[in-house]
Order: sequence, then C-alpha cells, then structure tokens
Amino acid sequence: MGCCFDLTREVFRLKKQLISLINKSRLVSTVQDLVRIPSVNPPGNEKPVAEYLYQLLNKWGFEIDIINDPSPHRPQILAKLPGNGERPPLILNGHMDVVPEGDHSQWTDHPFSGSLHNGRIYGRGSCDMKGGIGVALEVARVIQLSELELNGDLVLAFAIGEETGEPGTRSILEHSGYRDGFGIVLEPTDFKVGVAEKGLAWFRVMIKGKPVHCSIAEKGINPIDKFLVFGKEVKEHDKNIRKRIHPKCGPAKCTMTMINAGTKENVVPESLSVILDRRINPDETAKAVQAEIEKILTKLSASDPDFSFSVELVRLYESAEIPSSLPEIESLCEEVEAVTGKKAKIWGTPFSTDVRNFINDVNIPAVTFGPGEVDQAHTFDESIRIEDLFNAVQVVLGVAANLIL
Repeated sequence: MGCCFDLTREVFRLKKQLISLINKSRLVSTVQDLVRIPSVNPPGNEKPVAEYLYQLLNKWGFEIDIINDPSPHRPQILAKLPGNGERPPLILNGHMDVVPEGDHSQWTDHPFSGSLHNGRIYGRGSCDMKGGIGVALEVARVIQLSELELNGDLVLAFAIGEETGEPGTRSILEHSGYRDGFGIVLEPTDFKVGVAEKGLAWFRVMIKGKPVHCSIAEKGINPIDKFLVFGKEVKEHDKNIRKRIHPKCGPAKCTMTMINAGTKENVVPESLSVILDRRINPDETAKAVQAEIEKILTKLSASDPDFSFSVELVRLYESAEIPSSLPEIESLCEEVEAVTGKKAKIWGTPFSTDVRNFINDVNIPAVTFGPGEVDQAHTFDESIRIEDLFNAVQVVLGVAANLIL
C-alpha cells in the first residue's frame, strides 16, 4: 500500500510541476499565428503552416522529419521528444488544413485575423483544428522545458488533407514505424472522449434514360421519373436503418444530397445522378452497405425493364472503434474530471477524423479528443475559448505524466 501511495504522490508531483510550466500567453499567440496562416483545402495550401511548425520545433530543438508523401509540394511534420524506450509512445495528431472561409462579408473580422474577443480566438481553423495543434505544441514545449526523462517518445504528427479525406495522417504513421502506443487526435469534441466514430460512404447512383425532344417525351425514357420511385425507396431505407443504433455512435443514416440531370430545357435527360451520403457505424461494412443499395435498385429494375442503373463508391471514410475499458481511456477520463470538474463523457463521434488511420491502418489505439465545440467548426465567425485551450493542455499533460513519464 505504501509503495502505491508513493507512486501516486510522485505522479501528482509531476503533474503539478508540468502545469506550473504552462505559458498561457505562448499558447494563445501560437494559435493566433496558426490561424493567421491561411491553409485552405481545397486546393491544399498547408505548406506555409508546415514551414511555421518546422521553424518553431527546430528552434526548440526537436527531432523533426519532413514527410513529402503523399504530396511532394505539401510537406507534413513528424516531430518527437525521444524517450528511453521503456514505454510505448504518446502520439498527438492534428491536421494543418482548414475548409474555405466563404463570403468574407459574413465574418465580423477578417476570416484569418486570429482576433481576440471575450476570451475567444476568432478565425477560420481556430476550432477545427489549429487550436488542437496549439495544444499539442504547448504540451510538447512544457515537457521539454521540464527536463524530465521520458519513458516513452512524445510524438507530434501534423498532417495535410484531413478535410478532403486524403491519406496524410496514414502516411505519417506508416513512415514513423510506430505500431504501438496511444494516439490523441485533437479535434474539437468539447472534452468528450471519442472511442468510436461513424464512417461515411458517398455513392453515386446513375439512372439511365433515353433522350428525346420533349414534344415526343413519351417516346423517351425519363430518368427523373425513375428517380422519383427510387427516392421513395431510399427514404424508406433510411427509416429502417435508423433502427440500427450503435451504443456510442447512434443510428445509421442514408441521405440523398446531390442530384444532377438534364442538358437542355426541352430535352428528356439521358441520365440522372444522385449522391447518397451513408453514415456507417462501426458494426457495419462498406461492402454490406453498398449491397443494400444495389438490392433496392435491382428490385426496381426487376419490376421495370426500362430502369437501368449503375452504382459507384465515390469516397469512403472507414468507421473505427476501440474498447472504452483501455487503461489509457481511464487515464484520459480521470484527467478530464480533475481539470474540468465534470465527469468525462465517452461517446462516438458523428463525424469522421483521422483517428481511423491509427486504429485501422497501424493498429494503434487512439481517441478523438480536444478543445472546442464542434458546432463552431466550418462556420462564419469560427472561434475557440482560450480557457478550453488551457484546460486541454492540462488534461493532455496529465495523460502524458501517466503514460510516458
């Protein structure tokens, strides 16, 4: 009992020492600097952010690898504070790209101002997710300044292309050689601990027609008529699959999002395409999901010889899940409660992140967890609370003390 008490007391002392080294001003100015660098994707302008991160980490004396895969013109950053190898690494991950800022007139300040108002940092990417990158940087700097010996590597992985589903984080992880440890993807979850996440699949369904002049429309085949029947079937399918409720991710969903048909006002269209957005739970597979859609179309084709179709999988983000009973999850939840005073909520994220690259591609358990409210992401006047950034640094430092110190 005495040994356990001494160990607990030592970890508490380490955490207190680390927290005393947090520099709130440095944290805020770093996030502001990052927000002020437009890294919009598409087209993929992450390079200036990568250069900023390289210069900062190089000045601090970190070991840095520049990874030019999958794109030689969009460098990625892999940096680390090496440990003694007694424990596996802690990997902090964030994406450098942000979504387009949209109409500037809809913003109170310039979209890349990094302005401060009422305890919040404003600007595109402040929440999603340059705030998270700033947290990772402050955690790393604090641990470095503490001069404590690390039992495991502290790794920073800053990726391109998350907003467009590119394999940035996957290529970093594959390059790193790490196949164990624990990852934290610092996306905005408002301190909820994401141990699972929905995947998504976009399917393009093409319904074929026969174009003719509209004065003799009855001699053609109008794919819009066929779509109206198919659309009803999709709505019924969505209603049915919403009964499949994952304990953390909630119901599966299927939504029609984009329709395209016709080339001229007086011509029956030769085809119609519709995009289906299918939200996939961890207990479903993309192959099975596509088979269900094809089954609907095959049924319609069997009852109507003029119903001709094709299905294409346009994009796939795999779902992912890890057990919530892992000791790393327990540690993270304890730190959330200690810092915020609120019991941590374990959940499944309804959106896709690069956590799937940890879990599915290199078999490293990881969570989606970070500061900021997800409803701030991609909005006009996007912002993040400074207090959330500060609290997130404390939480992650606590996890680091438990896992690699």
